Parts: sequence; structure tokens; C-alpha cells
Amino acid sequence: IWEQTMKVYTAAQMRAHEQMAVDAGTSFEQLMENAGGAAAADLLRRHPEPARALVVCGKGNNGGDGLVMARLLQAEGWRCDVVFVLGSELSPLAETNRRRLLNLAGISFIGVQALPAQLAQQRYDVLIEGIFGTGFAGRLPAAVAACCRLLNASDGLKVALDMPTGLNGDTGDVDADVFRAELTYTFGAYKPAHLMDAGRAVCGEIVCLAIGIQ
Repeated sequence: IWEQTMKVYTAAQMRAHEQMAVDAGTSFEQLMENAGGAAAADLLRRHPEPARALVVCGKGNNGGDGLVMARLLQAEGWRCDVVFVLGSELSPLAETNRRRLLNLAGISFIGVQALPAQLAQQRYDVLIEGIFGTGFAGRLPAAVAACCRLLNASDGLKVALDMPTGLNGDTGDVDADVFRAELTYTFGAYKPAHLMDAGRAVCGEIVCLAIGIQ
């Protein structure tokens, strides 16, 4: 579902519009389901055959979007490996969606320490990155920078959720170890960095998906 007009929101404006949607009767859980669902639907359109995906999650709601994608892709016959880069203490919504993946055939959880060996042994068709999203500013933590370097050096279509980790969505500042996406799904509206040269260089194709906010 594509937006008809180009809306551009800062991270703060995006939070405000999400809150407006919630105040109007849509839950944050539903917004996450809409985001992950819209991204999964577009990816399935591009990649109709069941595939192998690595879903790399942070502990917040950007990771939650990735977990929704993993569940919906798995339902279409994909095999998804999930890794949490920032530990297992997740935001409540991300934890809700992690629990929905437990005991699903076709979903495996990998410890972050095992990621280098896993990437060396397993070729993934798609690498989905949902670590920080629009909430990133400053420098990447060492563990996240190391993870991004691994992903950037791996084969497979590189997909970022909302914003490649390491790109500041408001300013366009780029960390040296930014995740270099070939496809970026942004939700509800474009962010300022999507329209800046430095941002576009690491976003690849940018697809704005409607999730039910104004």
C-alpha cells in the first residue's frame, strides 16, 4: 500500500502521529502489525518463492517490526533465522511478537555470538535489519557496528526497516559502519534523511508503506 502524497516526518513528528492514531482507536500493537505486514507483503511480491531470511533485531519496536515480518514470511513457507543484537530484554511490543514466534516451524533463534559462523556457513536470500530504525543518533555501539560490518560483507538482498541502522533519520549523519541497504521500507511517511544524498546512498530503493497514520 503506497502513500499517494509524499509526507516527510522527523522522528518526533512520527511519534506524535503514531500517538494520534492510537488516540483515535488504533493500538500500537496494530501499527506494528500493519508495518511488518506491509513490508512482508511487498517482499513476497518481489520474491514469490519461499526463501531463507536472516532477521536482525534490536530490542525496540524496529525489531518488533522485523519479528512480525518473520512470522508472516514463515507462514508463506520461508525459513527465518532471528538474532537479537542488543540482548534479550525487549520492548513490550517486541517481546509480544517474539513470543508469537516460539515453537513455529521454520523459525530459529541464533545467539549474536554465533552470527559470524552462521553467516559463513549459511547463504541467506534476504537480510532484514531492524536494529535502531528512526531512533538512532550519535555513534553505533561497538557490537552493532560489528554486526553491520558482517551483514554488509554478506550475500543476500539487504533490507532495512524504516532507516538503515547507523543513519540519523533527522540529520542524515551516517556512521562509518552504517548498514548499507539495497531496499528500505519506511512506514507512514518518509524521514528527512531519505531525501538527502548521504541517506539515499545507504538506503537503496526506498518504499513508503501506509500503516494507518495520518
